[in-house]
Amino acid sequence: MLNMTRESFWNYVSEAQNNTKNGSEMLNYLTEKLSKETDETIFSFGIIIDELMLESYNEKLWCASYLINGEDSEEFFDFFRLWLISQGKDVYEEILKNPDDLIKYVKTPEEDGFASDLYENEDFFFVAIDAFRIKNSLEDFEEAFEKYLEVFDEYKEKLNYQDEDYPKLKFSWNKKVPNSMKKECPKLFGRLYIGDSELDA
Repeated sequence: MLNMTRESFWNYVSEAQNNTKNGSEMLNYLTEKLSKETDETIFSFGIIIDELMLESYNEKLWCASYLINGEDSEEFFDFFRLWLISQGKDVYEEILKNPDDLIKYVKTPEEDGFASDLYENEDFFFVAIDAFRIKNSLEDFEEAFEKYLEVFDEYKEKLNYQDEDYPKLKFSWNKKVPNSMKKECPKLFGRLYIGDSELDA
């Protein structure tokens, strides 16, 4: 059994949201708070992120990610899902049920006042690692990362915890076929799809 429940995990995220003004402050808050816990609790936080990443790995959400960010690589889909987790339990669970509901949480560049505003949060993945670094007084991040992975694996072995493989997705949409994306996420498509003159001709 993990040292942290899902409920506790989401409470951490909610508390960080309620006590900070932006994403950077939130990450720092989470890291500092987690660094005061046991190594086992820190590892459990990391495992829960891995589980949520696996649970949110589906092709419809990937379509939503592409429409929002204009990036379709697997790496960027990872960063998008980390952003989604960082939004908290209610948003995460709502969007898993219907990715098109992201329309309520994103803005176009014109609405936001920026040329682009990517919905990604790669750094959320490193919260547990950085908390482990601080707790164990390790100054070098690369050294801390290697040590974290080593002890993290030992913790999972102790629990007899087995990682699950990601499923192989069967895509019903293709960025070269706009109507296929419109079918998956009509509201996001309607507001965010810019189009390609060659594809839409």
